[in-house]
Amino acid sequence: MKCDEVRILLSALLDNELTPEEKKNVADHLANCEDCRREYASLLKLKEVTDDMKYLDLPDRLWAGYWHGIYNRIERGIGWVFLSLGAIILLAFGAWRLLNDFFLSSRPPLILKIGLGTLLFGMIVLLVSVLRERFFSRAHDRYEEVEL
Repeated sequence: MKCDEVRILLSALLDNELTPEEKKNVADHLANCEDCRREYASLLKLKEVTDDMKYLDLPDRLWAGYWHGIYNRIERGIGWVFLSLGAIILLAFGAWRLLNDFFLSSRPPLILKIGLGTLLFGMIVLLVSVLRERFFSRAHDRYEEVEL
C-alpha cells in the first residue's frame, strides 16, 4: 500500500472499522514506514486525549442569559419587520398621493416641483445612508454585551 492510502485508513484503524485484510495491509505498511508510524502514533495520542474529555455543564445563569438574548433578538427582529412594512406602506401611499396631487398637477410652478423633488430625493439618500451605517455599526459593535 502507498502512504496516501494508509493515511486515509489510519482513522478507521483507530476506530476498529477495518476488515481483517485491511488491518493486515495497514500493519504491514506501518512496520516498514516511519512517517506513517509517526502519523499513527500522533492520531493514537489525540484519540486518547479526546476520549478522556468530558463536557462541562454550564451554570443555569449562563443558559438563562443565552435564552434571554435569543428571545430579545427574535422579538426585535419581528418588531423591525413590522415597522419596516408599515413604513413602506405609508411611504408608498404618501409618494403616490404626492405624485398625483402635486407633481402631476398643473397648478404648482415647475421650479417648485424641481425644488421639492430634489429635497425629497436628498432626504431619501441621507436616510438610507444613515440607516445603512447604523445597521452596519450595530452588527459590528464589540462592546454591545458589556454591562456597566
